[in-house]
Amino acid sequence: MLTMEPFGSDAMGLLTGKHAIITGGAGGIGAACARRFAQEGAAFLFIVDMNKALADEVAADIEASFGACCTAVQADVSNGADIKNVFCEYQACQERLDILLNCAGIGRAIGLEDITAESWDMTMQVNLRAAFFFAREALTMMKPFRYGRIVNMASQAGKSGGIMIGMDYSASKGGLLTLTRSLAKAAAPYNITVNSVAPGLVETDMTTSFGYDPTTVPLGRIAVPEEIADVTLFAASDLSRYMTGACLDVNGGISMW
Repeated sequence: MLTMEPFGSDAMGLLTGKHAIITGGAGGIGAACARRFAQEGAAFLFIVDMNKALADEVAADIEASFGACCTAVQADVSNGADIKNVFCEYQACQERLDILLNCAGIGRAIGLEDITAESWDMTMQVNLRAAFFFAREALTMMKPFRYGRIVNMASQAGKSGGIMIGMDYSASKGGLLTLTRSLAKAAAPYNITVNSVAPGLVETDMTTSFGYDPTTVPLGRIAVPEEIADVTLFAASDLSRYMTGACLDVNGGISMW
């Protein structure tokens, strides 16, 4: 019978010595996750974002605050060549990849009639297609070590449909949930887990103009990015070692299923 040592309070950190790639890591939930990972002992963080200046600021803050080595890389995740370049740059400085967090995403409060073919395609490219290609590249690195954690940042809108957010966003996040389960099945023989986190209402730059009412949330408030980062940390750590293909709902009680 397989036995494993429990995780005790004397552990140095849940991610001690781990190496991670975080897309969309320059702000909001992605930046909060990067800081949380570093706080828990991650040794190397690769922050991928279109906003290089902001990503550099986050990386510098993490290095100063937690001592983790942190590198910022500019990339458009909707561009296949940029994704390849991210992994080329990563492999130039690191042999191993332990964690991939697909956090890059776009979304707008937009009505049915205002969604164009071009905006639909871009939402799918950033929110869904990029997650697949990042995961596929990550699996190539993880498989030889028979270890890895892939976490996809989904959304409550992907499960129940959006109210104010565009249908393109909801559809992309629904697809991401299914992609997560499919990847989990493919990765399981290599001891690699793939899970998703589905936030509800969160205070970020993307949602500031949405006008959500906190009283519609059973807990009576909108989440802050750090609360999503705490749950993401669980999915990225070995505390979740026997969980794969799952979705962790973090929505303050808006949906309970």
